[in-house]
Amino acid sequence: MPRPFGSDRVEELPGGLRRLRCRRPKTWVPRRLAERGLPLHPGTAVRWEDALWEVVSASELPDGGVSYDLAPWDERDAIRVLLPYDETSEAEREADRRDLGRRRGARALVLFLSPVVGLLPGCVQERLGTELGLEPTTLSLASIPAPLAAGTYALLMTLAAGFGPGLRMDGPTIGPFLPLVSVLFPESFVRVAVAVAQGRPVGSVLGVPLYLLARATGLVGPPPPTPGFRPVPGSRAGADRFLMLEPLLSLLPVADQERLRERFGFAPVTWGKRTAWFLLVCPGLTAPAQAARLALTGGSLVGGLLLLATLLLAVEQARRLLVLRRGEPAPSVLGALVRPLAVPLLDGMGPGGPTRG
Repeated sequence: MPRPFGSDRVEELPGGLRRLRCRRPKTWVPRRLAERGLPLHPGTAVRWEDALWEVVSASELPDGGVSYDLAPWDERDAIRVLLPYDETSEAEREADRRDLGRRRGARALVLFLSPVVGLLPGCVQERLGTELGLEPTTLSLASIPAPLAAGTYALLMTLAAGFGPGLRMDGPTIGPFLPLVSVLFPESFVRVAVAVAQGRPVGSVLGVPLYLLARATGLVGPPPPTPGFRPVPGSRAGADRFLMLEPLLSLLPVADQERLRERFGFAPVTWGKRTAWFLLVCPGLTAPAQAARLALTGGSLVGGLLLLATLLLAVEQARRLLVLRRGEPAPSVLGALVRPLAVPLLDGMGPGGPTRG
């Protein structure tokens, strides 16, 4: 009698049949009998030691297992599916079962933490969706309400701080962090538009430290390489740096943006439009409050310089948008602040260009 593997048990039945009792079901399909004009359809062919067997029937056991009855294979039947039954195949089956259990647990955890996981970069959400069978845009949408509420509150407090003194209202004293938090207001609307209209996940600026922490602890793997390019040894840090700086790279000089497009597949026009609209709208939301405060209370030199910088930045973004409409990259004066962070990406560019696969 052939020996079973793992926790399976075998019994000998009359007529040369073997009954295999298994704690967990296998992917074997039993024989389908001929009925209503349909011919008999043999069950799964199983190679067990040196013989071929057919799965003639399968039934559930009271303890949750499955019982399979196997008969010697009839050589007159054609073999459609042949599966091995040996120690190696059973070990692989058990490993797949454990992996499936881990994926189900990870899927439940990711769904529970979706308000936080949805802040991670869009490519990370896409990988999680593929590996765990999730809809990536669901993660993004679940993470929007909290930043939107925080950004709305910060924006209202900023406007109240500007108009409150002139209207003789006890407006809240603005903290230095509130203008930064108000950035989450327009960002949240952009994320909603991208997730709903384009059906793709999009991360948040709040997800940058979360991503770096996840990479440092090994919870998230490195980003996939750009299609068509062979990774350069030691390029993991460069790929991470590019992923983090990608929205800001559109502020660099045109020559730098072109080099980054050749090496990393950077989209200067797409990201240029996003940053231009963001820098145009976000400061514009606080400019009226700054102007009102200067007009009604006299303000200070610092406040006047801040308002002037806001207006000049808005003018520059309008000019950038005109250039971007022609399909050309449009740098910004803020690129001087970004370039020191992008130097490793630019220096890694060899004189002969990137290596294509």
